[in-house]
Amino acid sequence: MDRQPGEQAPPARRGRGERAGLDRATIIAAARRIDPGTLTMQSLADDLGVDRKALHHHVNGRDALLEMVAEHVFLERMSATAIPPDADWRDACRVFAAGMRRSLVDSGVLAPHFRSTPVMTLSAIRPAEIVLERMLAAGFSEENAGRALLLLTTVGIGFAREEVADARNGGHPQIGPFRDLLARTPPADLGVLRRLDASGFDAYGDAQFTFDIDAVVAGLEAALPPPAAHASDGGAGTVSEGCGAS
Repeated sequence: MDRQPGEQAPPARRGRGERAGLDRATIIAAARRIDPGTLTMQSLADDLGVDRKALHHHVNGRDALLEMVAEHVFLERMSATAIPPDADWRDACRVFAAGMRRSLVDSGVLAPHFRSTPVMTLSAIRPAEIVLERMLAAGFSEENAGRALLLLTTVGIGFAREEVADARNGGHPQIGPFRDLLARTPPADLGVLRRLDASGFDAYGDAQFTFDIDAVVAGLEAALPPPAAHASDGGAGTVSEGCGAS
């Protein structure tokens, strides 16, 4: 049909598979406006004003969508982790591990959906580089500094997952079965565990986390080469050399 003079052409219809002008940042920003409990592919499509099928060019489904949002929130929080310039390697390790824990815990209901992924931002990875630099300056080898960083990451993320589980539904899912076991066991058995449980022992709070990280730092410190050995080889001493000394 011919258009009349001055009449605008209708917008071109997007072809099959065309992405409706969407990108990862736009999808995440829209998803964060929706309560995670009600977030679905359809609710997100409605918010964006697009067909649900258009979203599938970027994300495979609700689980992947929640993982994407959880990852974004985690990296955003981790980017705010600041290691003081005067912190030694011990305190750098503590700040890094605490940042990992807090970044995941602060993700709230999204925390269970967080998965370690290759997606990173420079600001989020910077604290890891600082930890490695401080450890190398103290005499750790690059390999062992890297292993220590992975251990701190495992402890920080693992503790956060347990902490989040403990905060949901009135307590950690293992507590009920543990107490059921105590109830079925003769009162004379498992005395220490009974006393700890009755004392209100907090397995998922700040005191336990501090204990965990201090134990890691103490173990690493025990493996450092002696200062004299580090100085004599121009700073190239390694943890393995320190461990092998007798």
